[in-house]
Amino acid sequence: MAQAPLELRLADVGRFAAFVDMGGIAWTGRTARLRVLQVAEDGFTAGTEAFWGGWRYEVIDCDARTIAHAGFSSVRVGGREGPVSGDLRPAAAIPAGSADAAVARVVCDAWRPYASVPVATSLEQAVTIGRPLIATGAEP
Repeated sequence: MAQAPLELRLADVGRFAAFVDMGGIAWTGRTARLRVLQVAEDGFTAGTEAFWGGWRYEVIDCDARTIAHAGFSSVRVGGREGPVSGDLRPAAAIPAGSADAAVARVVCDAWRPYASVPVATSLEQAVTIGRPLIATGAEP
């Protein structure tokens, strides 16, 4: 079975560039289960391995404005993904002004920051888009 193409929408730029996987959001009422690609700065390594970043798995309650972190998987340079590690944590309030708040606004409120930035359709394209924005400190 063919996998749906990625639709990675930029939500936030800070230490990482955070892209919401819009095509992968699963809704139960006003609660969204999703993943967010965190693109790391150019040259990011852990040990001797180079990484593009990783996927954060999240559960966001749009009405309560809470987030529960549900794991992480690394993405090495070239796109090889590691296994998801970490358990579902208890839901917590989303801090105002945080990357999580930006992600929640994109998911829950259809906010479209960075209007001039194209939606990425691959991990490599997200890295190509995100890394220069991290370096320059782009604002929405």
